[in-house]
Amino acid sequence: MDNIKKNLANIVTLIGLIGAIGAGFVKYGQIEEKLANIAEPFDPSPLTKQIADNKTKIAVLEKTIQVLELTIKEFKIQNDNPLLK
Repeated sequence: MDNIKKNLANIVTLIGLIGAIGAGFVKYGQIEEKLANIAEPFDPSPLTKQIADNKTKIAVLEKTIQVLELTIKEFKIQNDNPLLK
């Protein structure tokens, strides 16, 4: 009877060890899959196009600000003229 318990304990230990090794390989495969997904080639062309569009919009807005500042200066000059009052 002791011999059967000993053999059964050895079998349970062996099954547990095989299960642990299998779980390790599964986890390793999951990590490899995540790394493969992360390491996909990066295509920066949409970002560069968006940056170019933003630069154009910024340039237009800067010119608009310059025009508005000049208009404000003209209004100030006209309002400071004592002959118009």
